[in-house]
Amino acid sequence: MQNVPATADIHERRATTGRLTWRRLLSATAAAAVIAILAIAAWRGDPEAAVIAAGFATGLALLRWRTGLAGKLLLAVLFADVLGWMVLGTITNIGAGEQLGAVLLPATLSGISVTGLIAAVVSLRDGAASGAAIAAAFGVTVVVAGAIAAVLAPATVTGAADLRVVSEKVAFDQTTLQAPAGQVTIELANRDLFWHTFTIDDLGVDLAVPVGGHRQVNFEADPGTYRFYCRIPGHEARMAGTLTVR
Repeated sequence: MQNVPATADIHERRATTGRLTWRRLLSATAAAAVIAILAIAAWRGDPEAAVIAAGFATGLALLRWRTGLAGKLLLAVLFADVLGWMVLGTITNIGAGEQLGAVLLPATLSGISVTGLIAAVVSLRDGAASGAAIAAAFGVTVVVAGAIAAVLAPATVTGAADLRVVSEKVAFDQTTLQAPAGQVTIELANRDLFWHTFTIDDLGVDLAVPVGGHRQVNFEADPGTYRFYCRIPGHEARMAGTLTVR
């Protein structure tokens, strides 16, 4: 009498029969995320991006440990987080008429993230490989759609700003600003991977800018000293300064 294979063995055979399983797709997209985000961290000197890349690397390592459940869960959370920021960044950069590069970067990370998120969720059931190509195609579609929209989007004309601030390496390039009383226009350029804000609570100013974006805000200011900062959680300690209006 032949031995009946254990349920786990049957499950494992089914998971590895196809050319590409959900778990393998998850592993591939996680590796792509590590490479892409780590390259951005090195290129822009962005410590926050380096931490996110390390998180993906940890998830990739955990994916190979035992059943891989811990890795799947961690990668699902990371992909969902990056996807939320990058999709919104892609859409807003398109609407603002940013240059193609400012759209392709978040669009590419959106494509990687949506593919990885689908693979992570479905691989929790060790689903068959037949749907893997659908997830990959969906991710590519996001990238292509973002590129086409970027080319077709009309440029947004902005006026000259009184002050220009650059966010880079999770810091503002200026922490002391001065402006005459009355109408003030400030432009924030974001060179980091994730969003930043230029926020002044006392003046009701809250300008949010995605990766690669340039945004302006106009406001009325009476003489005085005002504190500005980035309200993204964890950023305020490194990103704050004062605006003196005379």
